[in-house]
Amino acid sequence: MPVQSNSSIADIFARLAEKFAGYEYRPQQMDFAESIAHAFASHKTGVFEAGTGTGKSLAALIPAALSGKKVVVSTATISLQEQYIHKDIPTLQSVLPFEIEAALMKGRGNYVGLRRYSEHILQEEIDPRLVQWIESTESGDISEFGFAPPLDQWLEINSDSDDCLRNKCKQFNDCFYFQARRWAEQADILVVNHALLLADAASEGNILPPYELLIVDEAHQLPEIACKAFSVSISSRGLQVLAARALKNVQAPAHLVHNMEELGAEFFQRLNRACPYGKTRMKKTIDGAQDLMLSLHQLSEWLSLQEFDSVLDVENARDRLKLKAKALISTAKRYIQCLDLLGHQNGDWVLWTEKSEALGGRIELVAAPLKISGFLDDLIFSRPGLLSSIWMSATLATAGDDPFAFFKQQVGAPRGVIQLQVASPFDYARQALLYLPSHLPEPNHPDFIVAASQEIEQLLCVSDGRAFVLFTSYAAMNNAYDLLANRLPYECKRQGDMSRQKLIEWFQNTPCAVLFGTSSFWEGVSIDGDQLSCVVIDRIPFQVPDDPVYEARCEALKGDPDASWFNDLALPHAIMRLKQGVGRLIRTRSDRGIVAILDPRVTGKQYGRAILACLPPMTIIKSLRSVESVDQVLDSL
Repeated sequence: MPVQSNSSIADIFARLAEKFAGYEYRPQQMDFAESIAHAFASHKTGVFEAGTGTGKSLAALIPAALSGKKVVVSTATISLQEQYIHKDIPTLQSVLPFEIEAALMKGRGNYVGLRRYSEHILQEEIDPRLVQWIESTESGDISEFGFAPPLDQWLEINSDSDDCLRNKCKQFNDCFYFQARRWAEQADILVVNHALLLADAASEGNILPPYELLIVDEAHQLPEIACKAFSVSISSRGLQVLAARALKNVQAPAHLVHNMEELGAEFFQRLNRACPYGKTRMKKTIDGAQDLMLSLHQLSEWLSLQEFDSVLDVENARDRLKLKAKALISTAKRYIQCLDLLGHQNGDWVLWTEKSEALGGRIELVAAPLKISGFLDDLIFSRPGLLSSIWMSATLATAGDDPFAFFKQQVGAPRGVIQLQVASPFDYARQALLYLPSHLPEPNHPDFIVAASQEIEQLLCVSDGRAFVLFTSYAAMNNAYDLLANRLPYECKRQGDMSRQKLIEWFQNTPCAVLFGTSSFWEGVSIDGDQLSCVVIDRIPFQVPDDPVYEARCEALKGDPDASWFNDLALPHAIMRLKQGVGRLIRTRSDRGIVAILDPRVTGKQYGRAILACLPPMTIIKSLRSVESVDQVLDSL
């Protein structure tokens, strides 16, 4: 670890300006960095919104490096992880008056397991390109590989805690996963993703090395990821796999396994009859759940008692069997927890079923916590040894006296947080137009999509294509695409035509391209320059009302006389989402263009004013009649 330096944040920014001709001093970035340093020094939680262009990554890294503490940086997306590792941290390292080490760590399943690979290649053929990569890679990280191998093949050779002998393994010293852990232990700054951060928290620190400071970037995504991370589920397919592995891997008694299979088949048949739709909220138990739980308990008890003394202990055979038994017990316990929640429902959890005909009629029962704040308080905010945590994003603030109230309530932030909204350095009034038509029907009206498509066509004419057309649903996207694609004089594609990354590359390399997209393109995509000059958003992105977790949260708020389901949940969620979509347009000081929100409720409803107050201060226009081109209007400002 570096010794805490006498250099100040201002000194480091001055060094950046001296070394990099393109670096531009931004007072917003300095204010942001100083606020983070204050949170670190006072051992408090920091909640910050930094507008696009602030340079929040460097603003957070500089006080982190100067602290002399072990720091974990967590992001939601791979692209931002790579930005930290390949751009921001090397830039910082080049100007610091001392050395710092940084490392990227991913979940275990991303690394190849050398022993498992060696055993598998003796049994089955493997793509020779994969073999060549494994024999030459230094990191063992599958993201290095040119393309994704077949999933079933990768799951046979990747690193797996359920099949890991640790230091008893002959290849332990060469193991890629444990090499990554050693690098993580030595690093001053460790970059991870939210899923790994939460997995480590749930394991009470058994994955990541101890750390003192935490920076959660793209923090607006963490509540949803946490909800999934702390959920439990049981599916018909999962139970079949558990049974097959119990018989094959540890030779469990056939009568125990077959009894579990029979009870499981009966349970899922009843569940299927009770839930005829694709996604159905569960508010009462299903006959057979208790019997299935009992059979899972019996199998778990048998597994826990096994010492496998009758097995010849060659090459750690007994230890490997115990590991397999431990993994089966862990799976069974998750299934038991889910079934127990079904039988003893309370206001802390919401349960639903999901059916998929595409997977052979698979049906799954899911239980998710209604609030994740308690988990995060226990596992992150109260984590032993953690001195301070920073939660930051370009889109955390919403409407109200305390713009961070919604986010803080979601994650259960402690009292006395240090918080700050840092405005973007961009001149939005001169760089961007915000078009708000009021003459369209409301989005739920049957004529909306036709009217909206006509408006989109006009917008694309004044922007000369070069547009993202964003929707809140696949149905709306497909309807608009079918109406417009053959009429437009621009090359068009829609989400699903190819992979997300391929679509982005196509858009960047195609003149006047128009991309129709849904949720995947509302955030995490950065297109600089005039290639993207128009962003169209079909409607205010209110949460889908049939989502079980959202429905349950609304019900809880409706039962609270001091709360409002709309003002306390629906509206702030929509504002955060809308800010992400709007943020696709202006990424640099030289970007220009138009954002259009086709939902007339923005101007026609009282809450529309609250929404507009949270968006960047763009120049508002309400008609396209006199607009021949976007550039013409912006040139006149």
